[in-house]
Amino acid sequence: MATVDKEIALMQQRMDQMDKKLDKMDEKLDSLVKQLLHPDSGVTARVNRNTAARKTLVKAIWVLYGIVAAAIGKMFFGS
Repeated sequence: MATVDKEIALMQQRMDQMDKKLDKMDEKLDSLVKQLLHPDSGVTARVNRNTAARKTLVKAIWVLYGIVAAAIGKMFFGS
Protein backbone atom coordinates (compact mmCIF):
# COMPACT_ATOMS: atom_id res chain seq x y z
CA MET A 1 0.00 0.00 0.00
CA ALA A 2 2.92 2.31 0.76
CA THR A 3 4.35 1.91 -2.75
CA VAL A 4 1.01 2.82 -4.31
CA ASP A 5 0.87 5.97 -2.16
CA LYS A 6 4.45 6.84 -3.19
CA GLU A 7 3.65 6.28 -6.84
CA ILE A 8 0.56 8.47 -6.60
CA ALA A 9 2.58 11.19 -4.84
CA LEU A 10 5.27 10.94 -7.52
CA MET A 11 2.68 11.17 -10.28
CA GLN A 12 1.13 14.22 -8.59
CA GLN A 13 4.55 15.84 -8.36
CA ARG A 14 5.23 15.18 -12.03
CA MET A 15 1.84 16.57 -13.01
CA ASP A 16 2.58 19.72 -11.00
CA GLN A 17 5.94 20.09 -12.76
CA MET A 18 4.28 19.63 -16.15
CA ASP A 19 1.68 22.26 -15.22
CA LYS A 20 4.44 24.74 -14.34
CA LYS A 21 6.24 24.01 -17.60
CA LEU A 22 3.02 24.52 -19.55
CA ASP A 23 2.50 27.86 -17.83
CA LYS A 24 6.03 28.93 -18.80
CA MET A 25 5.46 27.84 -22.38
CA ASP A 26 2.20 29.76 -22.47
CA GLU A 27 3.95 32.91 -21.26
CA LYS A 28 6.65 32.52 -23.90
CA LEU A 29 4.06 31.98 -26.61
CA ASP A 30 2.16 35.08 -25.51
CA SER A 31 5.41 37.05 -25.66
CA LEU A 32 6.17 35.79 -29.17
CA VAL A 33 2.69 36.58 -30.42
CA LYS A 34 2.95 40.08 -28.96
CA GLN A 35 6.34 40.62 -30.65
CA LEU A 36 5.01 39.39 -33.98
CA LEU A 37 1.58 40.95 -34.10
CA HIS A 38 1.83 44.16 -32.04
CA PRO A 39 0.24 46.84 -34.25
CA ASP A 40 2.92 49.48 -33.61
CA SER A 41 6.17 47.62 -33.03
CA GLY A 42 5.54 44.06 -34.17
CA VAL A 43 7.27 42.29 -37.00
CA THR A 44 4.18 42.59 -39.17
CA ALA A 45 4.10 46.37 -38.70
CA ARG A 46 7.79 46.65 -39.57
CA VAL A 47 7.33 44.56 -42.70
CA ASN A 48 4.45 46.78 -43.78
CA ARG A 49 6.54 49.93 -43.20
CA ASN A 50 9.46 48.46 -45.15
CA THR A 51 7.14 47.51 -48.01
CA ALA A 52 5.72 51.03 -48.14
CA ALA A 53 9.22 52.55 -48.10
CA ARG A 54 10.37 50.20 -50.85
CA LYS A 55 7.40 51.13 -53.06
CA THR A 56 8.15 54.83 -52.57
CA LEU A 57 11.81 54.27 -53.38
CA VAL A 58 10.94 52.37 -56.56
CA LYS A 59 8.75 55.27 -57.71
CA ALA A 60 11.57 57.73 -57.04
CA ILE A 61 14.05 55.61 -58.99
CA TRP A 62 11.70 55.46 -61.97
CA VAL A 63 11.41 59.26 -61.87
CA LEU A 64 15.21 59.50 -61.89
CA TYR A 65 15.40 57.07 -64.83
CA GLY A 66 12.94 59.27 -66.70
CA ILE A 67 14.96 62.41 -66.00
CA VAL A 68 18.21 60.73 -67.11
CA ALA A 69 16.55 59.37 -70.27
CA ALA A 70 15.16 62.83 -71.07
CA ALA A 71 18.56 64.44 -70.52
CA ILE A 72 20.27 61.89 -72.79
CA GLY A 73 17.55 62.34 -75.40
CA LYS A 74 17.98 66.09 -75.29
CA MET A 75 21.76 65.75 -75.70
CA PHE A 76 21.35 63.61 -78.83
CA PHE A 77 18.28 65.12 -80.40
CA GLY A 78 18.19 68.65 -78.95
CA SER A 79 19.22 71.70 -80.87
